Amino acid sequence: MKRMRRRSTHRGGVMVTTAVAFLALLLFAGMALDFGRAHLLKAQLQTAVDASALAGALQVVPMRAIARDRWLRIDETCLDPVTKKPSLCSHWERVAPATAEGRVQDLRGDGALRATASQCADPYRCGSVRITREWLLLPDSTEPMARTAFDKNKSWPIGRLGATVEGVSVTIDRAKAEVTTTSTIRIPTTFLRLVGITELRFTRHGSAQPVHR
Repeated sequence: MKRMRRRSTHRGGVMVTTAVAFLALLLFAGMALDFGRAHLLKAQLQTAVDASALAGALQVVPMRAIARDRWLRIDETCLDPVTKKPSLCSHWERVAPATAEGRVQDLRGDGALRATASQCADPYRCGSVRITREWLLLPDSTEPMARTAFDKNKSWPIGRLGATVEGVSVTIDRAKAEVTTTSTIRIPTTFLRLVGITELRFTRHGSAQPVHR
């Protein structure tokens, strides 16, 4: 009778231990699924904010103001110091430079960014192009393009996996012409609810600057 009781108690202890181990294993497997889904969605959100910032930065227009040195040849009659006779002499005087400003590709296309020595009568006295100012222009389309790119890149798989995106904020640093985008995602959990975690929340940032050409 005592042996039967011991065997019954032993079997009951094994069953309890097995059940607890199984539940723990199931919990860890569920947590791995929740975190795996969160990792996928975080990567997708990062892609969306990066694409958004890049799309906004591509709207930035590089601008330049350039000056081209100009010389004026002045011919006059002067007295030859040797023969003491009048003769033709000339000299060069610098005059106000020709200036132009605008989009870099336009200035390059019309030749304004090339040296202009060949356009002067004396190529040795001609100046070349000097960049007097360089800046960047952010048009009104910068923020709308950034938001459009974000919406296109966040659609999958974020929308199909039950996550919620709080939207994107676009910040423009006009001094650096840098576009920064920020977005937050909320991911409902499944198995993590067993330990009191009902939601995972992540914020991602993206930034981009225009490429100087």
